[in-house]
Amino acid sequence: MKNKSQNRSVAILTIIFTLSLLILSACKPAGHNQEDRHDPASETQTTALTHTMSDENNHDDHDHDDQDQEDPKAHPIDPRDQAEFGIELAIAQSGSIQKNLNLTGEVRVNENTVSHVSPRFAGMVKRIHKRLGDTVKAGEVLAEMESNESLRPFELTATLDGTITDFHITPGESFEAGELMYTIADTATVWVDLRLYQRDLPRARIGQSVTLDFGDNFPAIEARISYVGPVVDETSRTGLIRAVVPNKAGLLRPGLFVLGNLKLDRETFPVVVSRLSVIAMEDHEVVFVPTPDGFKPRTVTTGSEDADNIAITDGLQPGESYVSKGGFFLKADAQKEDFGDGHAH
Repeated sequence: MKNKSQNRSVAILTIIFTLSLLILSACKPAGHNQEDRHDPASETQTTALTHTMSDENNHDDHDHDDQDQEDPKAHPIDPRDQAEFGIELAIAQSGSIQKNLNLTGEVRVNENTVSHVSPRFAGMVKRIHKRLGDTVKAGEVLAEMESNESLRPFELTATLDGTITDFHITPGESFEAGELMYTIADTATVWVDLRLYQRDLPRARIGQSVTLDFGDNFPAIEARISYVGPVVDETSRTGLIRAVVPNKAGLLRPGLFVLGNLKLDRETFPVVVSRLSVIAMEDHEVVFVPTPDGFKPRTVTTGSEDADNIAITDGLQPGESYVSKGGFFLKADAQKEDFGDGHAH
């Protein structure tokens, strides 16, 4: 009897303990043991958000690129301003560019107008009338001499009009017949000798025009090539071309340095505009073109050019209208707008 009672008590205690455990388990917070569990739904939401932010950033980058590539603004100009600032239009068309070759050289005595004066007889210098640098006329007495044989006096005279460029005599000095005493040069014309590299020799021809620049305070001179040397200098490996230049005022002295611009053949291009049409803006060159909203700068690619014109190889087509004069005013107007001080119209 006693054993049965004990067994019943143990069974009841076991049931009570088990129920207690179940109640405690039910009272724990939901998800308490799921902190570190992998949540596929959460990852999907995070990934979608990341993609959305990336797309927004990419969209912003495209917006910036579009802004960078945005066409430049047009600049409306009042017709009165257009006339006042000399804005003129022209039609793009073909034209030719003068090819040039820049050379250096010097002024030389025209040796075809040089005279060497010598005594006909051996004699001694008695009196000197003309010296180095003096201007003389043909037949004018240069010096008086006395013959060594007959002791008779005779005169040494100039053989042409010109300037004495060489003179080495003193009173009492004796000279043999034919010995050089004076050099007279007619400086009404001078030679301008220009040197050019051997690679350029085939481009030079007699009759070509050349512009000669002698520096400040000297007028530029247009001349023609009259001589192309047949040999190349062994030391400098350069050839010689020459122009005969008038020098009645005597400004061009032998030895004077000169820059020469030799005009070569002309070359034709589909679009040639005035150099004044092409304006430098920032890091590129532009030509202003008229649009319904005003004048707009258009980037162009330039090619060959000369003193007056320049070829356009890209950016302007034949038949298009463009600003041929007054582009600098439009550039200044555009820069004022960039600084927040727009042109008032």
